[in-house]
Amino acid sequence: MFKAKIFIFIACLTFATFANAMTIYDSHITNFEEEQLLVKEFPSNYIFETITDCSNDNDILVIENIFISPDPPRRGENVYINASGYLKKTVGFGSYVDLTVKLGLIKLLHQKLDLCEQVEKVDKSCPLEEGEQYLETTVTLPKEIPFGKYTVEAYVYTADEERITCLKANVMFKP
Repeated sequence: MFKAKIFIFIACLTFATFANAMTIYDSHITNFEEEQLLVKEFPSNYIFETITDCSNDNDILVIENIFISPDPPRRGENVYINASGYLKKTVGFGSYVDLTVKLGLIKLLHQKLDLCEQVEKVDKSCPLEEGEQYLETTVTLPKEIPFGKYTVEAYVYTADEERITCLKANVMFKP
């Protein structure tokens, strides 16, 4: 049961990474003082600018829009995710997510996850056809997530080792 909750947490961080990668760069913060005010609004569980979209122009997935609420996500709460993007080509069976999760310097998880199995959890199915893609879901973060700084790295590949996308996240949950 706890392993399932940890996976939900990881999945949410993956989605949050997409979302924050877009919202950080599209935000209306114009100077350091405004950034510090934002950080003070979320002192219990947020480090500003912790999300990195490490994808590039050669990747198959182009993320167009992502919205999550609340942003940042909080332990024990529902996280609403609405996202859209464009697949440059069909992504099929054999695609996978190379996922690493660390708590501080300790590696909690390094796993190769079947992408098709993961997309079924959000009511999608393989193959994911070339073109516009939409995602709308709600994920509950378990309140049992231990406090600490989490680092999540997700590299997504096709069966032929062509990169679909890449993302990294650093999330701090404080007492």
